[in-house]
Amino acid sequence: MAGRSDSPEGIGSPEGVEPADASARAVPRGRRLARQLWPALLTGSLLGFGALGLALVPALAGRAPLLLIALRPTWAILLLVGGSVPFVPALLVAAFFRALVDVGYFGLARNNIRSVLLRRLGGSRLVTALARPGTQTPLLWFCLVNTNAAVDAALGAGGVPMRRFLRFLMPGSLLSAAFYLTAARAVTPWMRGVVDWLDAHMTYLVLGGLALALAQAAARVGLRRWRGRRGAGVAEGAPAPVRRPRRNGDNTP
Repeated sequence: MAGRSDSPEGIGSPEGVEPADASARAVPRGRRLARQLWPALLTGSLLGFGALGLALVPALAGRAPLLLIALRPTWAILLLVGGSVPFVPALLVAAFFRALVDVGYFGLARNNIRSVLLRRLGGSRLVTALARPGTQTPLLWFCLVNTNAAVDAALGAGGVPMRRFLRFLMPGSLLSAAFYLTAARAVTPWMRGVVDWLDAHMTYLVLGGLALALAQAAARVGLRRWRGRRGAGVAEGAPAPVRRPRRNGDNTP
């Protein structure tokens, strides 16, 4: 019949069909690229904001505690400044940004992105061990108690749907944030002294944190260069392997 295609390349197809097929194939490529990029961008941005919040703890602990919670919603920050902010706004901000971090790790593992960010989990062996079919349901219920990057990556690598993951993640983030904020109100009298001390020594602490970060970066670069030079020297000095021709009937290794 006229216009019928006998092969995937569109042989025998009417004029004008190939551009439509090409555009249709281009859309999934863009979506696939977006699916692969958004977890790395999200997780990298949140980790960068967390590092910025850690550097600005002395400046934000007394002046903008809610902003500090948004930048770095860890349990230590919640205990430090959770008693000096309204409960409901702090709960919503902390739960939202804590859940975003978990979604980022879940997306990284689900899209099988081998990036530097996943090295924080201590390698892929732990994720592989947790990503077994029989462990998905216990790990989902574990998200109601506490969230963990390794658990998020294991659920993502195990093929758990995003909607099902969010059903357990959102209540778990709210419960954990509420627990830390409640504990922060119990230790507020002691934490106020810590916040006042941080505020008084803000300049020295910020400069010291920046100097420490620069020193760590320089040490990593120096160690990487030293390992590269050492590996190149070993490769140049290693003798070439000698291959011996085997004779017929020679069974010796």
